[in-house]
Amino acid sequence: MDPTVPATTTDLRDRLLAVLAKPDAGHVADRATLVAVQQRLAVLEWPDEGKGLVVLDYAGSSPDAFRTAVDRVLQAHQAGLLFVVAIGGGAEAQAVLADADRAAPNQNHLGVYHLSDDGRLLRVAGRRLSALESAAERLGQTQALTPDEIPDLIDRGRRERVEAAGFAQAVSKRFPRVTFALIAVCFLAFAFLDGSGPEGLVIKAWLGDGPRALWQGELWRVFTYAFLHANTTHLLVNMLALYSLGGFLEALLGGRRYLLVYCASAVGGGIATAVAGVLRVAMGGPASYTVGASGAIWGLMGATLALVLGRRRVLPRLIARGLRQRLLLVLVINVALSFLPGIDLYAHFGGGLVGFLLTRGGRSNQPAETGRR
Repeated sequence: MDPTVPATTTDLRDRLLAVLAKPDAGHVADRATLVAVQQRLAVLEWPDEGKGLVVLDYAGSSPDAFRTAVDRVLQAHQAGLLFVVAIGGGAEAQAVLADADRAAPNQNHLGVYHLSDDGRLLRVAGRRLSALESAAERLGQTQALTPDEIPDLIDRGRRERVEAAGFAQAVSKRFPRVTFALIAVCFLAFAFLDGSGPEGLVIKAWLGDGPRALWQGELWRVFTYAFLHANTTHLLVNMLALYSLGGFLEALLGGRRYLLVYCASAVGGGIATAVAGVLRVAMGGPASYTVGASGAIWGLMGATLALVLGRRRVLPRLIARGLRQRLLLVLVINVALSFLPGIDLYAHFGGGLVGFLLTRGGRSNQPAETGRR
């Protein structure tokens, strides 16, 4: 490190790096990957979120020299969100940051902060980085990184990026045969039953789920309903969801286990719908009639959630964190949609619960084992 930089700014920087990147110092969900540490510059990133953070020491610099350093960082920015935090320099550093932000060509993807000598963080302009703001609050309770820890953290980050890239490449090489087979069955069933006139519709009603599955012992209904759809839009929406989620999960679980989760989730959703239908009729309501693959698809979402939340590490950290954030958003949206008229929320929640429980605590079929199914 540069001996001309005061120990206060160096200590602040290394405390900040510790909170953001050290596994036992910050929150794992927000932990950044340490990419590089030089004399006056440190680089961290959240690769799964498309975010990068550059930490610059102002101490010992002139406004012109610091502006040159900031401009170099901004010019090197090509994609994703970029955040810059300057340590020290007071009002001079803040003025340089504000001016550089105004002149930046990618201003909409930029956020600039200033960390004062006493550890107070100020957002100067642009986007917010919640992980940085949270880290600044914990600086006083965190030990600074030692010189020996920095190379280890950089190497850890490199290994995590390589692991995530290898995992993604291995998953992409696996052809989702079971997923495509399920999609084909749903399309064929729709083409045959809905295109065969009254006879086809009679068969469709005989296969759909509802109270009769329990009243009259027609138990096949709690499974066959998952391969039928009300109309073309219903079919296309469900098949797009199955294709988007199923290919990844099939590669992760293996074809046989994936099919088991899918079918069991369909049955779980079907039983939940049938029971709800019996109770509804018993209370004087109308009999329900349900078709659609959404219960089984919810089971796949539940299974994926179980894998990313489980204690056993079955996914690379970078993959698991990014998937967890996206999946939680998808689940929130789908929970809200489940309460809309015409949507069978019992099939959704029943299938999702079965998929979650079947996969909770289990192991994945790691993509590296590409020869085994």
